[in-house]
Amino acid sequence: MPSKPASGPSGRPAVGVDLPLRRPEWDLLVRLPRAVLVAACAGDERVDAVAGVEAIAAGQRSRALLVRGVVAAIFAEQLTDNDIDDTAAEPVAVLADCGYAVRLLAERIGPDVALAYGEWLMDIAASVGRTAWQGGRIRLAGVEIQLAERRFVNGIALELTRALHR
Repeated sequence: MPSKPASGPSGRPAVGVDLPLRRPEWDLLVRLPRAVLVAACAGDERVDAVAGVEAIAAGQRSRALLVRGVVAAIFAEQLTDNDIDDTAAEPVAVLADCGYAVRLLAERIGPDVALAYGEWLMDIAASVGRTAWQGGRIRLAGVEIQLAERRFVNGIALELTRALHR
């Protein structure tokens, strides 16, 4: 994110937010929700990723200003399908990136923001997973849960826990 206010459409300075992040770190935070969405879809072309996009957009209601800023940056990019690299969304790599991002946020901004960002990533994975996986179902408290979904979401939760309890 820019450290100096930029000029807005009206010619007046736009409001800027100084974050203790370098550009590659910010780019990771913006790229990671899409990577979680792609990894959660597990390469199943029959999946309608609308639930994941809606979960990304739900970050606009986050208690963390950073999460709301990441959502704005994601939707401002106007990416096409050709811009998203499916190979960069290998679940193991995505989980490692989740852990790194949460640790980074906890160290630089604070555990509350890190927790909000990590929970948002879990919501994205869980919403996509509900539509993506067909086999391996269990029922808990009347709710059908996909085992593959739970493994990926639990993997993000484990990375979140590790990052916040160092």
